[in-house]
Amino acid sequence: MELSRSAIHRNFAPHRHSALLAAIIAAFAVRPLIGDAGAGSAIFGIAMVVLLLVALYNINVDELVGERGRLLAQSKRRRILGWALATAAAAERVAIIFRHSPMLNLAGSIVWLLFVLFVTVSELRSVLKQREVTGETICMAVSVYLLLGLTWAFLYGVLFQLHPESFGGLTTAEPGHPTELLHIFPLFGYFSLTTLSTIGFGDITPLTLQARYAAVAEGITGQFYLAILVARLVGMQMMSRSGEQRTENQGHTYDATESGKER
Repeated sequence: MELSRSAIHRNFAPHRHSALLAAIIAAFAVRPLIGDAGAGSAIFGIAMVVLLLVALYNINVDELVGERGRLLAQSKRRRILGWALATAAAAERVAIIFRHSPMLNLAGSIVWLLFVLFVTVSELRSVLKQREVTGETICMAVSVYLLLGLTWAFLYGVLFQLHPESFGGLTTAEPGHPTELLHIFPLFGYFSLTTLSTIGFGDITPLTLQARYAAVAEGITGQFYLAILVARLVGMQMMSRSGEQRTENQGHTYDATESGKER
C-alpha cells in the first residue's frame, strides 16, 4: 500500500499543475457540453469533486523555500485550512444530491467560494516562487487565471442568492427550469470569464451596486494579472538565459586558462 502511494506520488507530482489545469477546464466545460438534462448536474458535481481533490493534492505537496521551521508551520496551517474547506465543500456536493434548499445552496456557494479562493492564492504563490519557465509553470499561470474566473463565478452566485435582482439578462440553459443557482451557475461562469477577459458582450448585466463593483474588480484583476504575469515570465526567462550565458562564459574562460597552461 505504501509502495503504491509512493509510486503514485512519484509519477503524479511532476505533472500535478497540468492535472489541475485539466480539472479546471473540465469543470467549466462539462455543463455546456452535457447541459442540465439527465446526468448533467451529477457529472458536474463529480467534475467539481475531482477538481477539489487535485487542488488539495497541489496544496499538500507545495514546495517549501526558505526558513524550514517557519515554512513547515505555514504548510501545516495551510493543510489544515485546505482540508477543512475541502471537507465542507465535498459534503455540500453530496448533500445537494439528496436535498435542495436555499440555505444549503447559499452555504455551499460560500464554502466553495472560500475553497477556490484559497486554491487560487496558493497557486499564485507557487507561480511567483518559480525560477524558470517550464510547461508546468505555464500550466500554473493559466490555472490561476481560470481559477480567478471560477472564484468570481461563485461570488456572483452568492450575490444572486442574496439579491436575485442583482443581474439582468439571466436565462436558464434548459427550457422549463426555474431560475435557481443549480441551473444558472454555468451562466455565471460564462459571465465571469467574459468579464475577466474584458470582452463584455452585454447580454448579462450587473444591476445592483455590489454586483457592478464585483464585475469591475474582476475586470481590473484580470488585466493586472496578465500584465504582471507576462512581466514575471519574461523576467524569469531573461534570468535563465543570463545564468546559462554566465555558465558558458565561465566554461570558455576555464578552457582558455587550461590552454594557456599547456602552452
